[in-house]
Amino acid sequence: MRILISLIVLIVISQGTWAQSSFSSGLLPKIRVSIKLGDHLKWVNGIESRQLIIDNTKENSIDYEYVLTDFSTLLSHKIGSNLSLNGGYLLRIEENDISHRTIQQFNIIHAVQSLRLGHRFVTDQTFNNSTSPKFRLRYRITMEKALSGQKIDPGELYLKIGNEYLGSLQSNESDLEIRVIPFVGYEIDNKNKIEMGVDYRVGNFINATSENDLWLSFNWYYSLDWRK
Repeated sequence: MRILISLIVLIVISQGTWAQSSFSSGLLPKIRVSIKLGDHLKWVNGIESRQLIIDNTKENSIDYEYVLTDFSTLLSHKIGSNLSLNGGYLLRIEENDISHRTIQQFNIIHAVQSLRLGHRFVTDQTFNNSTSPKFRLRYRITMEKALSGQKIDPGELYLKIGNEYLGSLQSNESDLEIRVIPFVGYEIDNKNKIEMGVDYRVGNFINATSENDLWLSFNWYYSLDWRK
């Protein structure tokens, strides 16, 4: 918990060190339901919504604004003890726009002593009627560690820290975004876990003015087995 609080404080303080930057902040709740279809096949469905509260580029910098909602569905196929391939689709609903995204993922998960490390490689393609197609390449590394004991057990807290690098290309214009994602989670039981933390994103590196987004995230993960 102290590590999470320290990271949040450092992120907030850093806003005053960049003269030419935009800053926005809000809420980013997410629900994800995983359904085990077989020994090597899993169906993952999610819903995520963004609500903006702070935006220093507007005259009224503090005000509530609904941004968007994402609905996603993926099939995950386990190809080894710690490897999986995922493919799926995301529907993004904004106030005056609808986007469609196709997703391809490759995941690696392994244990290093008391740590659980995850590597995620993603390509995705976003299409809508108002803008040209957008293509992205993403890499995320995630570390999970129980705050008591050697592994995460039901009824225990754990720390989860992620770092992601995201490159994009749209209409011959490229961009790079970096994300830092510290969370504290609680394993309720074998089917339920919740997480709370921040999703901090720095984008528009190629241009002079960087874009800084700080989202307060609340996540609920639920898993079930349809074979039972």
